[in-house]
Amino acid sequence: MDDKLEREANDRLADCRRTKIQFELDMREGYFFAAPHRARNVLSTVPTSEVKPRDYAQLNQSFAFELTEDFTTVIINTFLPESEQWAKREAGMKVPPAQVDMVNKQVQAGDTSIFKAIAGSNFYAACGIGFTPDLAIGTIAMWIERDQAGKPINCQAIPIRELEIHTGPFGGVDDRWVSRWTRNCHIRALTKGINLPEKLSKEIETSPRGKTNISWGFWRDWEEENDECWYYVVLVGNKLVDSKKIKGRGCCPLIVARFGPSPEWGWGIGPLIKALPDIRTDDALTEAKIKNLELSLRPPIAWPDDSWTNIEDGIECDMAYPVRPGSEGAIKPIYTPNPPDAAIYDRNDLEQRLRRLFFLDWPKQTGDTPPTATQWLDEMTLAQRRIGTPGLSFWSEFAGGVFTRFQYILEKEGVIKKIEVDGRSVSLEPFNPAQRAAEQQEVAEFTRFVQIGGAAVPEEFKLYTDGPRTLKNLQKKLHGGGIYVMLSDKDAKAKLDTIQKLQQGTPATAPQVPQGQPVPQEPGPAPVPASLQIRGRM
Repeated sequence: MDDKLEREANDRLADCRRTKIQFELDMREGYFFAAPHRARNVLSTVPTSEVKPRDYAQLNQSFAFELTEDFTTVIINTFLPESEQWAKREAGMKVPPAQVDMVNKQVQAGDTSIFKAIAGSNFYAACGIGFTPDLAIGTIAMWIERDQAGKPINCQAIPIRELEIHTGPFGGVDDRWVSRWTRNCHIRALTKGINLPEKLSKEIETSPRGKTNISWGFWRDWEEENDECWYYVVLVGNKLVDSKKIKGRGCCPLIVARFGPSPEWGWGIGPLIKALPDIRTDDALTEAKIKNLELSLRPPIAWPDDSWTNIEDGIECDMAYPVRPGSEGAIKPIYTPNPPDAAIYDRNDLEQRLRRLFFLDWPKQTGDTPPTATQWLDEMTLAQRRIGTPGLSFWSEFAGGVFTRFQYILEKEGVIKKIEVDGRSVSLEPFNPAQRAAEQQEVAEFTRFVQIGGAAVPEEFKLYTDGPRTLKNLQKKLHGGGIYVMLSDKDAKAKLDTIQKLQQGTPATAPQVPQGQPVPQEPGPAPVPASLQIRGRM
């Protein structure tokens, strides 16, 4: 193997590990509050203990459990809804205008195939496993690969303890590693197709229950300007056992994404890390209330040191104790706790603050009167805008990265065709909450316009309103295309003609009567419901 590449790979992995050390305490504390039963070690330099952590008994509340799980649900439903195609390809700016429509029609079928492959894989199951609480901490990773031909594409969530990352020349995540400690008996399965050194092979045979560190690493080759190119290496311990270059957009199987990244570090700073001071306060208040309640129920007592027995461990219920005559009054409580302030028990402000940090402060009905439609839309728009701003990087790195990775796999297998026009490839257009929030704002403003205009000049408002086109625009803005079905212009005109004939007393369709038979008398026109009466139309 190349000694120079081996040294570079080990140096890059060491840089990544040094960066993670600076976030270790925050990550460990986040696990303590939100996932105390998980392995607390987040460093890949040492094996993870096989003993479950036991310090979770010191935890006094479970509010962080709820926050991180709800945050994961909100992010999946906002950025990666299972019932929607949350990404699409469109012709880039350099595609000739005359060919834009043709290119867009060609990629629609490919996009459908991509989302069928995503739905047929274990992608959403892997998100459910790997997102909590890692996404709330700020960084997640997923390995996407088709293990065997004919089987669904496999998605594996990579925990923080196995992930090592570092920023590249342009501020994004460049170096990325999966560094895993595994039993020697599993090494051959994880390095299938790789010729292992003779020394390592002997260690596997002699010590199958021992553990060895395996690292899979990727970093960009920025000197390659014509195509996206990555170095791929495999280290067993610190020995390079495999390396190659992979090319093509989406060729890297390790997708790394951050929620709320900073310009200085590769690791994201998610809501769980930001909320740690408030979570500590909440836990401390809960502990103080528990101790105060325990003090009230079981106050400390005193007894004479020459008494009949030693009761420093307390007095048990339903027990009888002999007392020396004359010492009855010496056994008594020595401290009566003050009644706690009611404000200590009211944590609504603190919990609301935590929900806001986790983007869970959706519109709520606070009084007896329900909010108006415009008020609800305004509050929902603000909530979506808040989550959309720090989520822009998450969408581009994870949602866009997953879509591109599935596209690469399907194109490589010939399931979908690679679309190129004069050597120019199509680009990926994101659909994210920030865009949806802007559309919700348009709907809110339109609702206010309808309320004011319809009330001021109702007949003129109906006269000048183009109903079908307005409905189509609302359908696009509110994304009701999968539920609301509009009639075609031809069917709508026929339905309108039928209604007008009913209003005028004319039968909608003339009955077909055989020749020579009397024409049956039609009853008078039925009254037209008020909802079908047409007013103000010319």
